[in-house]
Amino acid sequence: MKRKTLTPLMTALLLAFTQAPALAGDDHDHQANTDLSLITLDLDDHEHGVAEEGHDHSSEGPEHGHESGDHGHDEGEEHEEGLRLSPAQSALAGIEVATVTETSLDFRHPVPTQLLTNPNLTSALSLPVDARVIARHVTPGQEVEPGAKLLTLASSAIADTQGRHLLALAEWRRVKSLGKQAVSASRYQQARIDLETSLQDLLALGMTQSQIDSLDQQESRLGQFTLLAPHAGTVQQDNSVMQQNQPALSTLMVLADEHILWANAQVSASQATLIRIGQKLTVRVGEDLVQATVIGRDHQLDPRTRTEAVRLELTNPDHRLHAGQFATAYISQSQRRGIVLPDSALARSPDGDWMVYLYDDGRYSATEVQVLSSQEGMNLVSGIQPGSQVAVQGAFFLASEQAKSGFEIHNH
Repeated sequence: MKRKTLTPLMTALLLAFTQAPALAGDDHDHQANTDLSLITLDLDDHEHGVAEEGHDHSSEGPEHGHESGDHGHDEGEEHEEGLRLSPAQSALAGIEVATVTETSLDFRHPVPTQLLTNPNLTSALSLPVDARVIARHVTPGQEVEPGAKLLTLASSAIADTQGRHLLALAEWRRVKSLGKQAVSASRYQQARIDLETSLQDLLALGMTQSQIDSLDQQESRLGQFTLLAPHAGTVQQDNSVMQQNQPALSTLMVLADEHILWANAQVSASQATLIRIGQKLTVRVGEDLVQATVIGRDHQLDPRTRTEAVRLELTNPDHRLHAGQFATAYISQSQRRGIVLPDSALARSPDGDWMVYLYDDGRYSATEVQVLSSQEGMNLVSGIQPGSQVAVQGAFFLASEQAKSGFEIHNH
């Protein structure tokens, strides 16, 4: 016959009931009490085990330490602050990080401006007599050096002017060879006056001194000459047509040196008080920013626009700028110091506030800032400390990633 084995639970219950009177007595044995304590402890453990067998843990998950701990760990990972990007991802997204410092933001008032040719380096070529073009040596837009051939001109008026000079030259030579003792003073002076007058007439035509001197040679042909460039520059206008008679004083060609341009800025009376001769101003022409120097003022308001013209001079070494272009000049009015960031460093938060992204150990953290003032794509902000590393390029990309993944960057 098989012997039944008592389970620990049954043994504990049996001992508890059989020794109950001893526990109630005043003179119970201390050794029995000790053994009961051990049994009671064993009973508690097994009761806990039985409860586990008949109970579903899913209904008590929040009461168990391991469930709460696991849940807290997952939540911490999900709400990890900032966006993490590898260097390769940052470079691919065009993100640039810079350490910001306090600097000055110059607040300037824009005024309308127009570029002009420099009259000191511009020639409007014309003749004081009628002429026709018999040869053209340049094309519009061509760069020429001093002395380059431009146009060959011919007319009877040119021949008459050259002939009068030759006669005056011959008379002067004759009078000068006779001497002041042999001729009257009036004849001597008249010969000199005629020579100088004819010489000035030829210079007014555009002939050079060497061309004038060559008229006395036998092989020289009267009635024509080649107009040469008086200085280096660009052929801006060419109004001549081959074999067409051009009337006197009509502009045949404009030659302008564009390496140094002028600009005409229209300022109000109050703005004019902020300007002084020699002052440096910034001028924007399209996407180009150039420095200009104030070289003159009209000191008189236009009766129609009530503005004063301020003359600026600017260099144009690569010929990117051209006369006639509209521009904007900026007059400095005040300066403020603080953290200055470009537009590319700013993004809007979900609630519409401005924010920037601070960079620390590969992580980009969104931080709200206040834009105090803006000027020319630069912004004076508060809310971050000097020395902070800020994403100055790529804030829009970071904001997009934040909106998509909730502070978690995926490797796309």
